[in-house]
Amino acid sequence: MYIVEKAVSIEFDSPEYGRLARKIVEMLLERGEDLTDDRVAILLNISTAETRRILQYLMKHNLVGVKKRTTEDYRIEYTWYVDNDVIRQAIKNRSRVAREKISSLIRSLTEGTFYVCPNCFMRYTLDEAVNRGGVCPVCGSQLEYVENVEEINKLTKVYEKLDKI
Repeated sequence: MYIVEKAVSIEFDSPEYGRLARKIVEMLLERGEDLTDDRVAILLNISTAETRRILQYLMKHNLVGVKKRTTEDYRIEYTWYVDNDVIRQAIKNRSRVAREKISSLIRSLTEGTFYVCPNCFMRYTLDEAVNRGGVCPVCGSQLEYVENVEEINKLTKVYEKLDKI
């Protein structure tokens, strides 16, 4: 639920939307049934337009499931749901993205020597550190050498844990 709330808050630049998204997902999970966006809006007493915006964003990021059906009067109706399969798939997707980022970081660490600022955590190559006199241009702190082997080992352990998921 934390991921849902934070992702929507960032996307819409609104903590309120994040809380609404969390309520929507919690309700869909608790009810365990497929609901139309109109029904979700009524049950939570929020506008249908906001509900649709949030549900479409969550669907785009595979955080809710959606089913499409044609009604008796030939209208297309979408119903939304959250179940264990949706949750499992969302976790797998987040894990995959994290593994890709860690893999990219490991590759970059094997390419050279790095220095990092202990205060703002900005990373600099050896050339950048030398050009700046070993001082962080952001906060003025002394840059510290990063032991690549240790960092690579730590990242590899995290990658392996995520790979088991």
